[in-house]
Amino acid sequence: MPDNQLKEKHKIFGLDLMRVLAILLVLSAHTLWIYHDYSNLLTKAINFSGFIGVELFFVLSGFLIGRSLLKLFLNPDYNYKFASIFLKRRWFRIMPNYLLVLILNISVFTYLGYQVVDAWKYFFFLQNFIHPMLPFFPESWSMSIKEIPYFVLPFVFLVLARWKNADRNKMFLWTILSTIALVMAAKVEYHLHTENHNLADWNVSLRSVALYRIDAVMIGILASWIQYNCLNFWVKSVKISLVLSQLILATLAILVGFVKLPIEQYPVFWNLLFLPLISMASAMMLPFFSEWKSGPDKLRQPIQFLGAISYSIYLLHYSFVLYLMKYFIDTYYMDIWQLHTFTVLYLLVTFVLSWCLYEFFERPLMKIREEKM
Repeated sequence: MPDNQLKEKHKIFGLDLMRVLAILLVLSAHTLWIYHDYSNLLTKAINFSGFIGVELFFVLSGFLIGRSLLKLFLNPDYNYKFASIFLKRRWFRIMPNYLLVLILNISVFTYLGYQVVDAWKYFFFLQNFIHPMLPFFPESWSMSIKEIPYFVLPFVFLVLARWKNADRNKMFLWTILSTIALVMAAKVEYHLHTENHNLADWNVSLRSVALYRIDAVMIGILASWIQYNCLNFWVKSVKISLVLSQLILATLAILVGFVKLPIEQYPVFWNLLFLPLISMASAMMLPFFSEWKSGPDKLRQPIQFLGAISYSIYLLHYSFVLYLMKYFIDTYYMDIWQLHTFTVLYLLVTFVLSWCLYEFFERPLMKIREEKM
């Protein structure tokens, strides 16, 4: 997740709101597991919102981290020391929470008799690097997609920095564009050699495999370059880009939810177009949200609070909270109102545990990071 620990004066309300929308969309989509026997227009809309929520995370993360990387690389003195500081700060931001929740998951599920296969891969974000996502701790698939670029790009820029007289701004741009092109080439190779018979296979073999999804983060980084170099265009495009993004998402929702394009007959749409279009639409929301500097007083505090605990929510809400609750509480024979009660309890437990993780673990570590780095 993006760094929530910026000082108040650097907070941008719109970006906090975008982060909160993303986590709420993901959280809403995962509650459908509670209502697995119910299928209607609302559940289809919520399920589609889960796709959007994850893509918002990817693009927003790329946008925020991309700005830091661009400024670092444009510094004429950029060297290994600069890269190491960036990597240490990123490690300190992401890894403690992730490792703690990962170890908790391994411990609890091993105790319950679950066979955790290749657990070591999760410690290096390799659980879905080039192969389908392993079944354990399934929500961690997005971590590989988001973090691998941030641990690789600083070294790529170190190599590029050896060309002393080169235009680093253009080198940064071409690096991002080249990476997007390579990932799209990988998608084409996948499309030519893989035949999916249902969306479940597609979900584990393409959507959640890092090799095919890093372009989503890169599109966010590309947006940060556009903002840095074309600020006037960025500001002027706030409304039109937002409208276009909603038109793209609405079109995709209609194609997926109403037209119901089958993957067997339309593999090009699913393999090559669907996910990049969601990423592009998500990036097109960034001018609107990034220029929304401050919000209403009544909304500012709850949005900042939810934004602060969003990373903890993401790590805890599914495997650690929802799976364990369903393991110990049988919901199979519950009526609709009992399921609603279960959902409220699930959300309450998720928010309370996420706040505890943030307040007593993540926040103290962030204070140490700011003091030491």
